[in-house]
Amino acid sequence: MSQPDAVSPVGADSNRTSRVGRGWIMLVLLLVAAGIALLVLERPGPGPLTTTLTAGFEGEPDFYMEGAVVSQYRADGTLEYRLASDDVRHFEREAITRLSQPVLTLLDSDRPPWQLSAAHGTLRRPPAGADEETVLLQENVILEQTGADQQRLRLTTPALTVYPRRQYAETDHDVIIDSPYGRTTATGLEGDLQLGLLTFHSSAIEPVQTVLEPAQFK
Repeated sequence: MSQPDAVSPVGADSNRTSRVGRGWIMLVLLLVAAGIALLVLERPGPGPLTTTLTAGFEGEPDFYMEGAVVSQYRADGTLEYRLASDDVRHFEREAITRLSQPVLTLLDSDRPPWQLSAAHGTLRRPPAGADEETVLLQENVILEQTGADQQRLRLTTPALTVYPRRQYAETDHDVIIDSPYGRTTATGLEGDLQLGLLTFHSSAIEPVQTVLEPAQFK
């Protein structure tokens, strides 16, 4: 009877070599995966980058315009006031708009318009529940009105707060009012511009003073 052929040792070595090869491949893959995971863990996240970008834009306006003109109309369609500015910088978070060389014109159908100008201005949005904006004018503020007879009233002050919808203005800074009748100085002012009524403030050491023009006594 013939003996069965012995299993060739070459086949056994081949299988062993195959297993060993696969083991090395798995080990290499595990090391590579561990290295990638380590790099991912050590790589800085997006937080600092986002913070840096945010800090870079901090203080920048949300929008910017040049040569802007804003017109506000009444319910009947008549023009209430017009606000022009060389440039406008709006900051949404603070609800304010910075103005450069603003010119505010308040109009009334029954009276000559009032015109206000300054080197700088700030337009503030009304708080919740309020419907009135305020315009703070600063540096070389001029308020003037020219009547139908071409006589001019001119007021100068370092700062003036204006409520355009009510055509009301106020300041606690020194004011100088020049008119055809003379010059008046005061330490503050409240003015209902719609009625043309100006109320001057004084202090114990600085009373309201008026110097009349000599022509008034002729």
